[in-house]
Amino acid sequence: MWDSRTEAEHLTLRHTDRVLSASFSADGSRVVTASWDNTAKLWDAKTRVEQITLKGHASYINSAAFSADGSRVVTASWDNTAKVWDATTGAEILTLKGHGSGVNSAAFNPDGSRVITGSWDNTAKVWNVKTGTEQLTLKGHADRIFSASFSRDGFRVVTASRDNTAKVWDATTGAEVLTLKGHGSGVNSAAFNPDGSRVITGSWDKTAKLWDAETGAELLTLKGHTAVVRSASFSKDGSRVITASDDKTAKLWDTKTGAEVLTLKGHANSVMSASFSMDDSRVLTAGGDDNIVKIWDATPLNREFLPKEITPPRPR
Repeated sequence: MWDSRTEAEHLTLRHTDRVLSASFSADGSRVVTASWDNTAKLWDAKTRVEQITLKGHASYINSAAFSADGSRVVTASWDNTAKVWDATTGAEILTLKGHGSGVNSAAFNPDGSRVITGSWDNTAKVWNVKTGTEQLTLKGHADRIFSASFSRDGFRVVTASRDNTAKVWDATTGAEVLTLKGHGSGVNSAAFNPDGSRVITGSWDKTAKLWDAETGAELLTLKGHTAVVRSASFSKDGSRVITASDDKTAKLWDTKTGAEVLTLKGHANSVMSASFSMDDSRVLTAGGDDNIVKIWDATPLNREFLPKEITPPRPR
């Protein structure tokens, strides 16, 4: 773990190849990581002990995420599939087949009954998790889709594409609701805020943008990174955004003013993803070529970030 002011290392999680994503379970007790070593791993978030390695994909794993109840994990892979796994045993439950190219992202809806996937085949797909059947195919992007996720109420989906746009979709009918235009290059990630009123996007144009999710109006542009923004997501209270960049940093931003609050430095190469824990007390960053994930203290107090010493038990 890294302290967000002193940059003292506390916990580091390591793969043998690039780590593309990392996320907490809802209760904050575990972390799941996705890597180009063709595995996803589940870790104890306090002790850094590796609990389970998920093996079964035939190529790179681009993303991994828990279901809301923490019982399952979904992974997305270059082998054109997504897989659903039992998060307790590591057993493979389902393989979701239907994309014509690599799958970049996969995420559960809030009640865990569906999964959304985004692919290099320019489509996103919604799947029934009980049966593994494809329910919807979202078509409208002119280039590959880098990310896809549900709103917290599960009624909408937002996708990010290399075609320089993000799109909002009706998750029941598959109808396209909005196209968010304004980035000067491909959009790597898109996510709703907790109440679904805003969308944050991160782009190859080195910026993140905040949008009105009802009207599509651009509200703020977050400028400060010196390279590609790989991911952007909200804190769980919606007051902050965290971005991850090829400039080797992650940054925290105020969502009302667009002001840069903090820069997290410590990765040796690109930061591919960054996200908050459910209680906003910690941040995860996934490194690219340095093959590691870092956990940072992010305890908020009057919008400042104070040091919090967290020392794991010594190995016996």
